[in-house]
Amino acid sequence: MPVQPCPAPHTKKEHMQPMQVKAGTMQKIVDFHMDESRDWVADLQCGHQQHVRHDPPWTHRHWVTTPQGRLDHVGQELNCLACRPTEA
Repeated sequence: MPVQPCPAPHTKKEHMQPMQVKAGTMQKIVDFHMDESRDWVADLQCGHQQHVRHDPPWTHRHWVTTPQGRLDHVGQELNCLACRPTEA
């Protein structure tokens, strides 16, 4: 049985697509509370909420684990994905 030649390598390089960043609006943190799973949630100025987990190695938010760390972040802004940016 004759040996089949290997197919030619791809001449076109395959590229990974960049991760799409979802558009939102920056909103100030006004308070924090714990959800039913005991994860910290930031209450945002817009009325929406966003989890702020410390989950290494993916998310490093050690500040959320202490009362002083959370207090220091009141007034900081997070990107609220539930809010749509306004068109200028």
